[in-house]
Amino acid sequence: MAIWVMLVRYGEVAIKGRTTRGFMERKLVDNLSDALNKNAIPYRKAVRVPGRIIIGSFSSEEEALNASEHVARVMGVVSVSPSVIARFTSVKDIVEKSLDFFRDRVKGNSFAVCVNRVGVHEFTSIDLEKAVGQGIKESTGLKVDLEKPDYTAYIEVRGKYIYLYDKVVSGPGGLPIGSEGVALSLFSGGIDSPVATWYAMRRGCRTDMVLFNLGGEEQVRSVLKVAEVLVKKWAYGYEPRLHVVDLRTLVPRILLSSPESYVVIIVRRLMMKLASMLAEKIGAKALVTGENLGQVASQTLDNLYVISNASRLPVLRPLIGFDKDEIVKLAKRIGTYDYSIKVKEYCPVGTRRATTKATLSKVIEIEGEVGISEEDLSNVIESAATYNLWKISS
Repeated sequence: MAIWVMLVRYGEVAIKGRTTRGFMERKLVDNLSDALNKNAIPYRKAVRVPGRIIIGSFSSEEEALNASEHVARVMGVVSVSPSVIARFTSVKDIVEKSLDFFRDRVKGNSFAVCVNRVGVHEFTSIDLEKAVGQGIKESTGLKVDLEKPDYTAYIEVRGKYIYLYDKVVSGPGGLPIGSEGVALSLFSGGIDSPVATWYAMRRGCRTDMVLFNLGGEEQVRSVLKVAEVLVKKWAYGYEPRLHVVDLRTLVPRILLSSPESYVVIIVRRLMMKLASMLAEKIGAKALVTGENLGQVASQTLDNLYVISNASRLPVLRPLIGFDKDEIVKLAKRIGTYDYSIKVKEYCPVGTRRATTKATLSKVIEIEGEVGISEEDLSNVIESAATYNLWKISS
């Protein structure tokens, strides 16, 4: 009976220094285990070998492939292959085992054999490719095509074991979540902020989210759904929270006391101030936003400078160089787009015409007239509601 395992590949982690690499590999193993456990997938163990993590074992290809689909959404994973593992004694033994596996799986009109080898052996990767390729050709009558084959037979040789597979499930790459500390994402639930949050997680940040509530329970419910989809697809290794901060008592004061062209900027700065306070409370070291340069009037370079000045922490903008079409494609890829487009615009300042060249001195003057105090900000933060996104149910 064939023994199926998952061959998990990682990329950037492998080029880190010895200590950092060991830490990140262990973190990645923990996150892979979390993904399997949260999806109720039984497995025996996950083992680190040079450049790979091997997770086993499974009784069938279907079980291994199902597990691979979940594991391939763990940040830091480049790709996953459900594989049959077997011990070998000679090149002849490898050829025989390879033919047993691949002979009935080859499809199309052409094929190629790709060998990756780690360790000291009496044969080269090319030797093995030729030997297995010749065997497949003789038993199937198909032609070899090394440029654009219809089917590729993969063999990975590690020590005295071979791994045979023909499927590669792509992952997000990046770094394992938990390797780069905590960040807080300003999360509206629209198209941009989930993608920005995804990128922060992809760079290893345990990323909480904050929603500034201006639309009441309807807004909270729709944004919670977007956050839940994002988390349950991609946030393995921790339990993200969505913090809901109610701005309905503060924004009317800005509307009454601010010039029309500065309302958007003042509200954005208010969000930055509150996000900074919340971030410090939860131990986050940076804020994350879905802003992108020049997309709307409030996101000109002058305005981003003024808005950023309100934050006490570094502001990360993963989407700063993307255009809207690129962001939409990313949202569809990560699975949040269909939910984000259902989130209504609840902010009463969202459609207002904003100046494209706000000045810090002018903004500070207006904020003085609005008169929102530190005590006001603290009270709003203290009354924030918090949701564990892994524990909510649709």
